[in-house]
Amino acid sequence: MEVNSMPTATDHPILQGNQADAIGRRALGFLSNQRLALTPANFQLIFEVLAEGRAELREAFVKLPKPVRQGDLTALASRYLVASPALDQLKVSTSEALSTLGELRKALEAGTLIVPDDAGTEGGDLLSSVDDQVGQCLEALQRVRDQLVPTAVEVPGQEHLTAQLTFGLGGYQALEDRIQEMVAGGLSDQGLSLLLCRVEGLEPLERAGLSKVCDYMKNTLGRFSHRLIGKDDTAYWTGPDELGLLIGATSETYLAQLGEKLSRVVADAEGIARRSVKSLPKMACHFGCARTHRPVLAAQLYGTARQSLQRAELTESALPIFSEVAADPGMARRYEALYGRRLR
Repeated sequence: MEVNSMPTATDHPILQGNQADAIGRRALGFLSNQRLALTPANFQLIFEVLAEGRAELREAFVKLPKPVRQGDLTALASRYLVASPALDQLKVSTSEALSTLGELRKALEAGTLIVPDDAGTEGGDLLSSVDDQVGQCLEALQRVRDQLVPTAVEVPGQEHLTAQLTFGLGGYQALEDRIQEMVAGGLSDQGLSLLLCRVEGLEPLERAGLSKVCDYMKNTLGRFSHRLIGKDDTAYWTGPDELGLLIGATSETYLAQLGEKLSRVVADAEGIARRSVKSLPKMACHFGCARTHRPVLAAQLYGTARQSLQRAELTESALPIFSEVAADPGMARRYEALYGRRLR
């Protein structure tokens, strides 16, 4: 029986995030409906079939007897989903690294590890071994990533989009620090809101060879965000495609208008970029907002806003979904575990 080579990232077109999610759900639905085991191998096989990137695999699958049996799937997987040598190397190097780290842990717990300046001691040899093993593990992991993640080829026509000053924003840690600072100083009578904006279609740009467009969109959104908000308000990138605005106000009308203005900024920037890159994926904004008039944990405020954002995405709402931060101490502990540490 002829054995086909392992599929690589170039065997099928790059899938956008929403496409991959939809295919993944269909794959899970098929396995469940056919009462087949929900194993990684089964999922990968059905995903490859539904993605329609490998014609031979799809034709072989269509010819299987109905209903599909586990034995047939296993045979098909062994023929078309050949195990990667890079995965085997990763397993070996990971096992060796864990073994060496285990020895290091035992030495540390026993208090017997002494590492003076001169190399060649037992402790120095052990640390050197750990360094080597972890390095090999990382190299093997990179080889696996190179096989599974497509190397994007930059799409031409983006060059002029980078001819602007970079406008960087802080990340989640900066947001958390600012919330703690505001809570410690006392909230104003206007209260505090965290408006999250997820720009659908932004995160996959780099994988599609549109990194300059991605930078352009983020720079534009960051620059205009500071123009739209008050002097005491702040903006952050809380995720690859998630903008967070910390606003000293709780008015639904004001926050909804702010969301509408951000949507227009994204639409205008998308239109400019599309003049040069016709293949630019469609973008859309969704908003979730958490509001409070009392001191709360940073994790509570973000967690509540994140839940509102998820509801907006599920309902495909273009308007913000608003939520008040829960006062239940049990919920506070839950948010702390999910999103961050307790305020100090």
